[in-house]
Amino acid sequence: MPSKDWKGYTWTSDHGYTFGQMWNFLEYGNVLDTRVEFSNELMIGLFWEESMFQNWWQKGDKGQDLKQYAAGFGQIERATLGIMNALYPEKRMKYTPEMIVSDPLISVNASVDYLRYLRKRYPNSTKVQILHNYGGAGEGGSTDVSSKVSQWMNCEAILRG
Repeated sequence: MPSKDWKGYTWTSDHGYTFGQMWNFLEYGNVLDTRVEFSNELMIGLFWEESMFQNWWQKGDKGQDLKQYAAGFGQIERATLGIMNALYPEKRMKYTPEMIVSDPLISVNASVDYLRYLRKRYPNSTKVQILHNYGGAGEGGSTDVSSKVSQWMNCEAILRG
């Protein structure tokens, strides 16, 4: 288990899931055409880095839920969901952050559908470029996206052995 120092929070069973549970969600949610490029192993790394397998809201400095920002295993921003809902008719449903944090499979589906949207929008981009777009910190964000993407890719390589 991670220490209390991981983004200031510890994993809890209240809304956290195990590796096995996450893999099962991905078996259902990561559709075959997407899985070829964005494997379950990669998604495990993304979900662990973003949320420690906890289907929760983005957290503030004092642990408060920042419901105006990101939600779910993949920490998708509210504004990003609006764009995907408007511009990607192939999505499985119209997503809201509230739906995402209320259902783990919907949370997985939203992240997979967002990657599918990015692949469609940027057909000539590499896998790494698509992941950079997914992991972007937005305007003025402080996230080191390259480091995040490297961690996701390293996780994929390790799990694939």
